[in-house]
Amino acid sequence: MSHLPPEPGTLEGAPSRSTYTFGDNDVAAERLRHLAEAFAPSSRAFLARLAREPIRSAVDLGCGPGYTTALVQDVTRAPAIVGLDSSARLLARARRQAPRGLVFAEHDITAVPFPAATADLLYARFIVTHIAGAERALAAWTHAAATRGRLAIEDTAGVSSDDPTLARYYQLVAQMQAAHGQSMQIGRDLPELGRRADWIVESFHLQPVTLPAAIAARLHAMNFRTWRHDPFIAATVPPAELDALGASLEQIATGACPAAPAHWTIAQAVLRKPSRI
Repeated sequence: MSHLPPEPGTLEGAPSRSTYTFGDNDVAAERLRHLAEAFAPSSRAFLARLAREPIRSAVDLGCGPGYTTALVQDVTRAPAIVGLDSSARLLARARRQAPRGLVFAEHDITAVPFPAATADLLYARFIVTHIAGAERALAAWTHAAATRGRLAIEDTAGVSSDDPTLARYYQLVAQMQAAHGQSMQIGRDLPELGRRADWIVESFHLQPVTLPAAIAARLHAMNFRTWRHDPFIAATVPPAELDALGASLEQIATGACPAAPAHWTIAQAVLRKPSRI
């Protein structure tokens, strides 16, 4: 994301090497634009609560084409903001379209040090779900936070739909992520992961978000074009079923086939770096 799996930037590299299955091509970038629009209200409210405490510097982890980075800038007004991602393609797009004052760098976010000064705020939206060994990454991120700095994470704690097509989509993505050592519902584990990684759990909130079926299916149909070729999926799901799933997602996305909405539960966790670290 991360979730329907969460769906922002790419991840690869030690110490928590992960496979990001949703791509970084033009279709992926367009999907991320729709994703940003769908979740902007809940993320904006979350960032506004964080901004009650002055933020001088921020790092957006797995920034992709920069939509979350721009949102961090707009809400927090931090004078120094850096977006990090391992996809050169998405970063090129971010640099073209992002507001002035933002800095972007190509970097594996699971590896520290970052090419940025320690920050008051580290922000990670729909990205921890894609990290195998997420606890190791969270522990590493303590070294990228300033004294008493915060790590703010938004990630999925649950996603469901009464529509059979959407439900099957979520089932397959959960299985695929598990095969890569990832968790589609990582959000519910964030407090325990944070404590084990030496963060202080300052707050934890579960935010329900309902997406109309057409919007959810539009996101998923674009995503599906990439992950249907994942080796795990290719080895476990018959091609005819994948063809039918893709066609059904497209029908729901265009409104040709009415469907039940998608229900997401978004975990919003704020972790504080202890002064002793």
